[in-house]
Amino acid sequence: MPRDAHRQLKKTATGPRFPFGSDFQDILSLIGDAVVSTDDNGLIIMFNLAAEGVFGYSSAEVLGQSIDILIPAQFQDQHRTDYARFVTARVGMRRAMAPGREVQGRHKDGTEFAVEVSLSRQFVGGQQIGTAVIRDVSTRIGEEKQRLLVANEVAHRLRNSMAVINAIVTLTARDSSSVDEFQNALLGRFAAISRTHESLIHRAWVEADLRELLESELAPYFTKNRQIALQGPDIAVDKEVAVALALVFHELATNASKYGSLSIEAGRLVVHWQVVVSKRRLLEVIWQETGGPAVVLPKRRGFGSELISSNLIGHGGKATINYLPAGLKCTLTLPLA
Repeated sequence: MPRDAHRQLKKTATGPRFPFGSDFQDILSLIGDAVVSTDDNGLIIMFNLAAEGVFGYSSAEVLGQSIDILIPAQFQDQHRTDYARFVTARVGMRRAMAPGREVQGRHKDGTEFAVEVSLSRQFVGGQQIGTAVIRDVSTRIGEEKQRLLVANEVAHRLRNSMAVINAIVTLTARDSSSVDEFQNALLGRFAAISRTHESLIHRAWVEADLRELLESELAPYFTKNRQIALQGPDIAVDKEVAVALALVFHELATNASKYGSLSIEAGRLVVHWQVVVSKRRLLEVIWQETGGPAVVLPKRRGFGSELISSNLIGHGGKATINYLPAGLKCTLTLPLA
């Protein structure tokens, strides 16, 4: 475009939208992507209807302005360098802008957003015209980042789950005297993990409700005559701690159903929990059995007892088991966020 035509454009910025024929303007208005053209000084000479929607400016506001108005300040120098390299050749050409690097646009209100840009360069009337076809991809980029985040989280959970499963299989086999015993113990422990996962799914895999964990593990033992009491406030525990607690509760319930208060109808179980505040917030859970068969101190330390004692250590907690005459008592403590 001749210099005098460009000057005339700046004088009549509130007039025609483009310094081209009306038919050409009509065609540009039908294009779904933003189209922005600049002269060889980097001043905007064309700004279609889609560009108005993408950037929030009317064409009257930007015609004759520097292209910098559409570029975040921190990228303007890089843009000038890239564009200067692009216009070195004296022939028309087209290519994607900054391939392999995320490109940002700037909205009229100052917000920045991800865009894809395809550049072309032509010579018109002896003047170099640069045209950019621009697409707002911020929604797609956000969705891709979210999918990547979810994929990474799933991979992390899978690695953790496999580590837990491998440990459970190995140690259950070590303490089982028969295939049936191994199968029953293994399936019970896996079921405890599965129930916890279901609880986590209901809470978007962020946390689980402590009472729900206990109720799911003790559900088979609630009968008309047996007395089971769950006492404590509503407390949510994070996903990693939830799996650890579920396994501990499963082992305590299994042990109680075989040898303790859950093995007879007259038995009683009270599980009480509270938050204790000292230097930090601690969850304290007390599992107290009474009314069961006479308590006998185990002759050897099996995997169940080992799991109860050690499963919380990795989360900064501990478990203390006391074989009292009245019944087994287990105290769990865990730090809370």
